[in-house]
Amino acid sequence: MKVALTVAALSLFQPAHSWYPLECCSNEDCEPVTDAVEVPGGYRTHGVFIPLDKVRPSQDGGFHWCHRGNTVLCFFAPLSG
Repeated sequence: MKVALTVAALSLFQPAHSWYPLECCSNEDCEPVTDAVEVPGGYRTHGVFIPLDKVRPSQDGGFHWCHRGNTVLCFFAPLSG
């Protein structure tokens, strides 16, 4: 029981960057977004258009982006369907 509680407690403190691919962020430039909307040809968030070729499936069902300024490295969206 103690081991299970320790594992559960550690999972609460798992860094958000843990599943982002290194080629997207190098553990520095990714974050969840709440204002993403699907538009023709891609998505828009924070006033920036993200084309479909930058979109990857999200591992947690939310939207995330990896960026440096307004340069989008990767964008994660929930799988549809």
